[in-house]
Amino acid sequence: MTDDLKQIWQADAAAGGFADPATLATRSTAFERRIRRRNFIEYAAGALLLCLEGPALVMFAMLGEMLMAGAIGLMLIGTLCVLWNQYRRASSQRRRPEEDCRSHLIGQYRRQADALRTVPLWYIGPLLPGVLGVYGTVGAKAVGVQPWSEILANIGMPLGATLAFFGFVIWLNLRAAKALQRQAEELEAA
Repeated sequence: MTDDLKQIWQADAAAGGFADPATLATRSTAFERRIRRRNFIEYAAGALLLCLEGPALVMFAMLGEMLMAGAIGLMLIGTLCVLWNQYRRASSQRRRPEEDCRSHLIGQYRRQADALRTVPLWYIGPLLPGVLGVYGTVGAKAVGVQPWSEILANIGMPLGATLAFFGFVIWLNLRAAKALQRQAEELEAA
């Protein structure tokens, strides 16, 4: 009789959905490592862009190409904004001693989901003025030298590819945000 009660009690405990704190801590740590790795790659890419944009800005300014220098300047400022936003919006949430592992992990999922959901505003948005400025400057320089059909063909394809790439980045981030939101809801319901 006592074995039956023990089995029923153990079955009830399993059905209750209690999460093992060690499992939650492992998931949280792995997720935080993933966030750090992603951010490191983003910071490295941003540093590379800054190393290219700075000299390009100086070069175009020295050549007297102020429109292109301005567009490159906008790209440089946009890159700095993206890096700052990456730090401010998409870094790991700091652990608080009073917070349990489960609440911390749910908070991490929600913070990252919010960051990914708003990528069009803080990641793509700051880059657009500079990118459009470069394409616009190239187009403005070609006016009067080439027919409009050639200008649109020469600029339209790369601009379209760039905008399609931005759209793809937005789509990937929105998809990832939904997955993280779902994980947070599942963990909250457990």
